[in-house]
Amino acid sequence: MKWFSFGLGVLCIIYAGLYFLGLLPVDFWQSTIDLVIGREPDAYYQIVPTETAGYEGLLALSLGVVFLALSRWPLKRGQDNG
Repeated sequence: MKWFSFGLGVLCIIYAGLYFLGLLPVDFWQSTIDLVIGREPDAYYQIVPTETAGYEGLLALSLGVVFLALSRWPLKRGQDNG
């Protein structure tokens, strides 16, 4: 569980860093889905800024910090607290 949380936290922080540096496509998740589904060839889409555009990077950064904190949290299995 700790390795999973650590890996997920690192991935979220890398994603947030790339997002803030402007190295990701405008709509990263749509581009990822397009790799699997595929859209019409030679189709052009107008890029329109949204109100929540800045929150995606902050959300990824905060999730990364939370997952890294969880990976460092001392977890003990099979012990009662009473």
